[in-house]
Amino acid sequence: MTPPIPDAASASALRPARLAVEVAPAVLLFALLLWGVKEILSPILLFPLLCVVLWPQRSNRTVARLLVTTGALTTVWFLYVTGALLAPFILALAIAYFLAPLVAAVERRRVPRWLAIVLVLLPFLATLALLLVLLVPAVENQLTQLAGQLPSLIRRIADWLLGLRTRFLATSGGILSPEQAQRLRDLEPADLVGMVNASWEAIGRRIWAALLGVGKGVGVALTILGYVIIAPVVTFYLLKSWPRFTAMLGELVPPAGRAGLFGFLAEYDRLLGRYVRGQLTEAALVAVLTGGALALLAFPGALLVGVIAGIGNLVPYIGLPLSIIPGVLFALVSGAVWPSLLKLVIVFGVVQFVDGSITGPRIVGGSVGLDPVWVMIALALFGSLLGFVGLLVAVPLAVLVKLLATRAIERYRQSAIYTGAVTG
Repeated sequence: MTPPIPDAASASALRPARLAVEVAPAVLLFALLLWGVKEILSPILLFPLLCVVLWPQRSNRTVARLLVTTGALTTVWFLYVTGALLAPFILALAIAYFLAPLVAAVERRRVPRWLAIVLVLLPFLATLALLLVLLVPAVENQLTQLAGQLPSLIRRIADWLLGLRTRFLATSGGILSPEQAQRLRDLEPADLVGMVNASWEAIGRRIWAALLGVGKGVGVALTILGYVIIAPVVTFYLLKSWPRFTAMLGELVPPAGRAGLFGFLAEYDRLLGRYVRGQLTEAALVAVLTGGALALLAFPGALLVGVIAGIGNLVPYIGLPLSIIPGVLFALVSGAVWPSLLKLVIVFGVVQFVDGSITGPRIVGGSVGLDPVWVMIALALFGSLLGFVGLLVAVPLAVLVKLLATRAIERYRQSAIYTGAVTG
């Protein structure tokens, strides 16, 4: 008598058990082996080994998700370890991504691709270099002037705080213990100035290291060399091979899934390009309006405040108050404190009104619908984790997560769970 043939439902129910029987012993032995050689292992070795072990079961959804998750974690670890070395290459990839449509447009006018790249890339690099040559020395000069005047400002603030100390000790009663009260009496203005100066220098070093990616085994000179030489050269070759590069990536996708994946990538490309171009345009406009207006009003440090205001405009919520701080410091050391503060308030108020009510909605609008809180979290998380590389990939990843979440919500609303079609 022949045994009954299991139907599709029973076969589906047996798959997890069969997978556990087939894979679990191998995974256990594999884990024991890894434990024995753990001193020489790193994620860059573990991930290929895990792929070799689980590849025969790659058609299973659980295994496929495990491979994708471990691959993403390995990529984050690799960026963290080699971020300073990869930063010029990632910057070159970002520039190539945004210049590729313009190069294609020039090439459609029967211009050779290499010449189209030169006609697009050279003006872009020349403009960037001109801005750096003009802005960096001027910004550095104003920053040096501010740093030179800060000690006197700090001493005046310290004297004011110590005056408050005297009044507080006279009226505090028994709030402080005798030891705390004595420590407060012994505090001198020089001590406060020394603490603030030390903190200021430490903050400056951290900002410099974060922006350049220095601090992970790469010197400042080598890092700057990478940005000045490697990034433009890599950008040129990426633009030259961009059609072949994108076609090769497309051919790696299975034919059955190309329509859905290419549609998703086209929508992602549209949202990312619109958002980033809008944000950069808006930030440049804020920088020009703020710096120009302050310069017309003879505000000290107008250029530095304008640059910081433009950069701060890229960071939702906290960018504006952080960009005001340098302006307040310049006003406090200007010698005409109240007129300078009034100029600062008027300029920031007018520029923020124009940006929020007129130019911002027209430039960025609601085309992406990306929550500013999510952008701020992404910038803070990836910036602190990966430095400059994290700042480059934060917004693209935020847009990607937003798009994936939108697709997932749409599928959920069409599912049997949401519609109530699930039967008991």
